[in-house]
Amino acid sequence: MLMKNNKSWELLLFKKLKIYNVKIFSYVPDAGHKYLINKSLNDNHIFSIPLTSEQEGIGISVGAYLGGQRSVLLMQSSGVGNCVNQFSLIKHGHFPF
Repeated sequence: MLMKNNKSWELLLFKKLKIYNVKIFSYVPDAGHKYLINKSLNDNHIFSIPLTSEQEGIGISVGAYLGGQRSVLLMQSSGVGNCVNQFSLIKHGHFPF
């Protein structure tokens, strides 16, 4: 069932992230993720961290994991190209991502 604003998949994703106790959302401001960004900003139990580049989110996710927290990095497909070098940190550190 689609909602009026056609954001049902985003609402389901947000609810699932909450169920899995994801408390840190990092993102580069983006219209495509506006709904999820706004949901995270309006939730007092979530830390929302705006980034200047997606590669910063890799470090935040790794740090969150080391600190016993779960995080999500919201990223468009073009953001993947900004993270190529940082992906080696995930691989060599054997971090879940």
